[in-house]
Amino acid sequence: MKKSPARRISRRRFLQQSGLTCLSAALGGGVVKLSYAASSERLTILSSIGLDSLHPYAHSSSPQYGIWQHMIEPLIEVDYGRKEYIPALAESWEFQGKKWTFRLRKGVRFHDGSPFTARDVVYSITRIKDDKRSLQASNFADVTEVQALDDHTVLVTTEAPNAVFLDRLHNRFMISKAVADRHGEQADQHPTGTGPYKFVSWQRDGNLVMTRNDDYWGTKAAIKDVVLRRVKEDAGRVAGLLAGQGDVINNVPVEELSRFDRHSRVRAEKVEGLRMYFLAINVSHKPFDNKLVRQAINYAIDPAAIIKHIYEGNGFVMNGPVGSNVIGFDPKIKRYPLDLKKAKELLAAAGYPGGLNIKLYFSPDRYPKAREVCQVIADQLARAGIRTELVSQEFVIFWGKEGVNGGKLPLW
Repeated sequence: MKKSPARRISRRRFLQQSGLTCLSAALGGGVVKLSYAASSERLTILSSIGLDSLHPYAHSSSPQYGIWQHMIEPLIEVDYGRKEYIPALAESWEFQGKKWTFRLRKGVRFHDGSPFTARDVVYSITRIKDDKRSLQASNFADVTEVQALDDHTVLVTTEAPNAVFLDRLHNRFMISKAVADRHGEQADQHPTGTGPYKFVSWQRDGNLVMTRNDDYWGTKAAIKDVVLRRVKEDAGRVAGLLAGQGDVINNVPVEELSRFDRHSRVRAEKVEGLRMYFLAINVSHKPFDNKLVRQAINYAIDPAAIIKHIYEGNGFVMNGPVGSNVIGFDPKIKRYPLDLKKAKELLAAAGYPGGLNIKLYFSPDRYPKAREVCQVIADQLARAGIRTELVSQEFVIFWGKEGVNGGKLPLW
């Protein structure tokens, strides 16, 4: 199978061409902006989410991918309108059995002026796979060898034929081997990519500053400088926007939307996004190793009520593990209906006629209304006899190797 190098409108291209709105949309959630504040010289985003570190692979959450992608880029991207993979740093690719061949885009340079070559791809994939701090290693768990056949050709070999390998490459960003060789253990303090923006500075829980890459291989970005200022509190982002301290905010509180609709200088923009809320069950933990328990939980939860009462109708119910705008969506899959009687019957059949006690882990400062959503879920599960204790954790713990990415949490 061979992929042609045709380049259609993608998320990256949309970001470059749309200027002010696109940069905030990449961070996820609803977007609100002042209609007059931003200029083509500088854009300030008040964001609920920022970079937790300058390690390019010590994360695996979509909002941080969205931030990093302005500076460092992947081999391939996704065209969500056509639901297909399209070229980025790789112009074309083909596979046969266990071997994937990628032909790289020529003339691409890193922010320091050095050329992007196959050696950088080998280095990046190897680091993602082997770096002890990497939270993306599982994407390349089946990769047995990465070879630079020449400056612009990379051969990747997997243990067995892998039909979803392109999905594994999505959001896997390429960084400079030359920078790593030059700076050694301090290389992460000098983020150097091929993207439309260059790194300027970063402060933990503070500002990330980027400036336009005027030598970018693609369409030059419309905004010269971008400042992403981390403001965790919803009220703080709203107040900052209205006071003129920022041009755009993300993760807009749903209760504020009607207020913005009446404001002469503020516009709220709503789009059907890619972020989904879901409950993840780790089947290596009891009692979730029992299929009947997992089914009972599905029958006990009513997502439509959550959207109506928590998000005031700003959302939609999914019928499967991916949305209709994502590659792999199957319209024949239907979600479990709400059926408390069925849930109780399944619990009894699983050996829990009197119900059971479980813990639900969550991070309250990461996603809009996360605490309220989990409280409603706990109430819904209680009606089926599933007594739920909510466990709140800081995101760095929740998502780290002692949490989700270490397989330590049974339900989250």
